[in-house]
Amino acid sequence: MKYAITHTSGKQFLLKPGQWYDIDLIKNGKLGDFIAMNKILFFRKNNLIQLGKPFLGMSQIPAKIIQQVKGTKIIVLKTKPKKKYTRTRGHRQPYTRVQIDSL
Repeated sequence: MKYAITHTSGKQFLLKPGQWYDIDLIKNGKLGDFIAMNKILFFRKNNLIQLGKPFLGMSQIPAKIIQQVKGTKIIVLKTKPKKKYTRTRGHRQPYTRVQIDSL
């Protein structure tokens, strides 16, 4: 069993080969481009375990950009009591969907 734990944009992801993940938006990334995830905290390949202090040096995991997506909509409601003031806004966070082909 192969997997790795990486640190990207303030979050930690458990990466497995052949799966896709939504990370924060990469503005200048185009579909099909590869990005390198180089902040690897933990790596496991069968019985071999590598633990970073805090990161593994000279290690990278290639990730392919497959889509730019938006997250689920959240509703922001602003009110002022006793003034009949209500404003409703919606927000959808943009994400970049990446696929891990190999570790």
